[in-house]
Amino acid sequence: MKSAVAITPTTPALPQSAKLNKKTFSRRHSRHDCVVIGTMKVIDIGAEFDGALTEVSQGGCTFRQASMFVLDRLGETVLVHTEFFEAEGRIRAVREDGYGVQFFNEVDEGVVDRIVQEYGFKVSDSFLAKRN
Repeated sequence: MKSAVAITPTTPALPQSAKLNKKTFSRRHSRHDCVVIGTMKVIDIGAEFDGALTEVSQGGCTFRQASMFVLDRLGETVLVHTEFFEAEGRIRAVREDGYGVQFFNEVDEGVVDRIVQEYGFKVSDSFLAKRN
């Protein structure tokens, strides 16, 4: 069992210059779990994909494509469309669970609140996780 070492006046601390300056990432808007059917159009090639938003905030979303394959579309400009809003943005992350999209313009807070109220639950609790 490891014991913690307390820093006391006799224990030398690292000088400020020796400490690592780790940059932390902080979102401007909170993301909310949801399951909202929608489409994502890749503007440059005109391809449109059916899928669902699995997270949403005023500044972005996670779009899970209905296809089993997630292609590397990092940096692509897209148009996300749902029954609640339509927003242009850029794909900032490509993960197994979908594309992380940052919107160019914020989605109204009232729209996000309505989505959370009507469809605010985890994917694991939705029809997307249920198999026959």
